[in-house]
Formats: sequence, structure tokens, C-alpha cells
Amino acid sequence: MASYVYLIKNGDLFNIGFTNNLERTRIDLRPGELVAFLITEKPEILIKNLRKKYVDNRLPGSDYYRLANSQVNECKSFLETDGSNNYFQPFLKGPSLFTFFILSWLALTYLIIQFAVDPIFSRFS
Repeated sequence: MASYVYLIKNGDLFNIGFTNNLERTRIDLRPGELVAFLITEKPEILIKNLRKKYVDNRLPGSDYYRLANSQVNECKSFLETDGSNNYFQPFLKGPSLFTFFILSWLALTYLIIQFAVDPIFSRFS
């Protein structure tokens, strides 16, 4: 089962962790802001490596870290380069977006002609 490894910013602190339900975790860690995440099958290994890397910045007894901007960018790029942006995808893209646009345009044109233009021309005939 796929899990999410995430980096959430809360004030000047950062939470590094993993979850099976990213939306619930985002709600639980409010008002934190999701900075980056990664979808993976083996989150334990990644979390262990990230936590080991930033062990000197960890607040005792918590999953919060006080990271410098360079460390945040490093962690963010690590998570984003491995496909984290697959989580929030647009509903329509590519050919389906084009098809939807054309059909919407045709439907809107028909409605404008039917309900705006035809009544005006019917008065003159």
C-alpha cells in the first residue's frame, strides 16, 4: 500500500513524517502548510534516512525540526524529484481537456444563439 512521506511547515518548525492518508494528516497538523511530499511503497526507509540526516536539528521528543532554508530546499527537492507532485493532478488534461473545451464552447454557442439571438430575429419576421 502506498504511503506519503511529507514535509509540513508550522511556523518556523518543520514536521517530517509519513502517513497513509495525507489529507487527514494535513488537517491534524493545521495550521501547518504542506511543503512537499513523496508517494512511496516503503516510507520507513526514507523517513529513517531523512531523520538521520537532520538529527541535529530535531526538537527532543517530537517529529519537529528547526531547518535552515538550504536544508528545507534540499529536503523539498528530494521529495519532489521522486514524483510527489502526482498527488494533486488536474481532473482534465491532454485530449480530455481539449474535448471538454470544444464541447463546452459548442454548447455555450448553441445556448447563446437559441436564447439570445433567435428571439431578437424572431421579432423582425
